[in-house]
Amino acid sequence: MRRGAAVAVLLAAAVAVLAPGCSGGGSAEAPTGPPASPPETYVAVGASESVGVGADRPLVEAWPRVFYRTALERNTVFVSAGVEGSTVAEALDEQLPLALELAPTVVTVWLNVNDLAAGVPVATYEEQLSRLVRTLRQDGQARVLIANTPPVDQLPSFQSLAGSRFPPLDGIRTLVEDYNRAIERVADAQGADLVDLYAAGVRAVEDGTFASLIADDGFHPNSDGHARIAEAFASAV
Repeated sequence: MRRGAAVAVLLAAAVAVLAPGCSGGGSAEAPTGPPASPPETYVAVGASESVGVGADRPLVEAWPRVFYRTALERNTVFVSAGVEGSTVAEALDEQLPLALELAPTVVTVWLNVNDLAAGVPVATYEEQLSRLVRTLRQDGQARVLIANTPPVDQLPSFQSLAGSRFPPLDGIRTLVEDYNRAIERVADAQGADLVDLYAAGVRAVEDGTFASLIADDGFHPNSDGHARIAEAFASAV
């Protein structure tokens, strides 16, 4: 009898505990709250700079990786599609399919210096860039940040090759201006965010820090340069 009484007491206690969470014989309601937001997917489309050439530790210091760590949500998925030496035409063939397969929500595009150095006409460059950005935007589902051309006439490699492999410095400056106007038109037409690397470079020239941001090859940004570029992209987010 004592054992039966003890069991009865335990059952009664269990019913008393569960009763407040029940109503009308139905199950207890689950806690409610804001649904967890799906993770962002960030894809970097670009050339050697986007791969991290010039940085001491490209896997850590490449500017897209710095941008990813400092400007995006912690649950963001990051994939670099960049290919060294890539032009926009090559990116359309090699990088765009991968980017579309990943269905990114954020894309950075920095592709201009190789096109300029290869002598791609401005009209051709603009048409190809417009097609790339328009496709990456996926009818507005992805935010695309597109960089313009920095003042490459200040790079030692361009200065040493001006008049031989490249046009004279005045011609390089004119090309940069023409390319940047084309990039601005593409950004406006396709709803992309313009990242003004040209203005950032001019400020570095004016404050005397430009040379300290260039790698030993006289062409690519060094680790500090990559960090400065990441800041420029972050300011557009």
